[in-house]
Amino acid sequence: MTLGFLALRKGFLKVMGALIQAALDRGHDVVLLWDPVEAKRGERLTRAELGAWRGARVVETDRRAPLAPVLRGAGVAALIGPRLHHILQAFGHDAEVVALAAAGIRLYSVDYGLDTAFTDPAGYRAVDVTFYATEWQRELHWRVRAAGFAEVGDRTVLLARSAVVGSTMLDQLAVVDRAAVRKRYGLDDRPVVLCLSLKMNVPDDWRPPGSRRVWRRRLLWGDGPPLLRAALALAVGRARLVPGIVRSNDYRDLVEAGRRLCARSGATLVVKSREKNGDPAYLRRLADVFVVDESAYPYTSMELMAVADLCLHFQSAGVLEAAFAGVPSLSVRIPQDHLRGHPTYDEFYGARPDTLQNFPGVVWSVTPREAVARLDDGGLEDFRTDPGRRRAYVDRFVGSDDTRSSDRVLDVIEQRMG
Repeated sequence: MTLGFLALRKGFLKVMGALIQAALDRGHDVVLLWDPVEAKRGERLTRAELGAWRGARVVETDRRAPLAPVLRGAGVAALIGPRLHHILQAFGHDAEVVALAAAGIRLYSVDYGLDTAFTDPAGYRAVDVTFYATEWQRELHWRVRAAGFAEVGDRTVLLARSAVVGSTMLDQLAVVDRAAVRKRYGLDDRPVVLCLSLKMNVPDDWRPPGSRRVWRRRLLWGDGPPLLRAALALAVGRARLVPGIVRSNDYRDLVEAGRRLCARSGATLVVKSREKNGDPAYLRRLADVFVVDESAYPYTSMELMAVADLCLHFQSAGVLEAAFAGVPSLSVRIPQDHLRGHPTYDEFYGARPDTLQNFPGVVWSVTPREAVARLDDGGLEDFRTDPGRRRAYVDRFVGSDDTRSSDRVLDVIEQRMG
């Protein structure tokens, strides 16, 4: 069977890399649809990077050009992509869905780091099967978009158009060569404290009409003297931020506390970032090793998580990677006003006990000040993953830790395709 994959940017292959390899291992003809033009920082894929999947055919295309002729020309029987209906809409292909179906090309959507849980229910009509990591995620999607799903059909219809398989993204842990990772990044055999850097360039919750755009996080936690940042805050109508700016830089304080923990525990502080994050310069100065996303397969954050002993993050989806790899993590609570409109905001960013970002024994939700205190109070031995709690977390939020989710996706596709 010829399977086509939308290999448009690195993030897509982060989700589908293991699935592509599993398809090759099963003997399928694999086509990677590649557009070399990518405007999103840090997401452009090169033809050389696509060479990680030996035996796959690379078909160069313009992502906004009609899909049907390209897929027919390559003999593709099924097209697979992350949040597939959403992506087809974004690139102007939603009107092609009927033509693809008429051409006998089936559509399958895999989970994009929990994002599937707030996609348009209309995708169930366009896509043959929508895959979820967990039953919790699927039920959450049906609940928060209940009105839309009611128009699609009853529960029997919804079950027929979806499947729970685990996370294809996290399958990549199985191919990480830990010794090679340590060698590549200059890490010896010391423990690793991994900090996933905070994205600084996010929209503010408010700014006066006509005023210049100034990022709230840069005012609070950016580079430069605090008095200068406080003056800038006043100049753009952000007086309420001044006390926090003058008091301290919570971000720098947190990373410095992580560095002190490493000094006491004989560990290495690794800061992992992305091009789009706009990091303050002090992160590079404080880190023993500073890594920018670079690998497509296996992807960088999974490589580093495989050798980590503790993870610090800011309510990141990296919490799933950490739990999957058995790494305890601190989830640092920060203002997320730009995300409050999302229907799944509370489930993804809330701090209620036994939720995604606050599941003691696996991940602890803390304020920046609380994080500093915890990091300063002890050593790495004080951060431990509880096996029973991790099992419960994986069952609820990850789905499986057997690194065979990609095989389950292919099982469904092969069954549906006959």
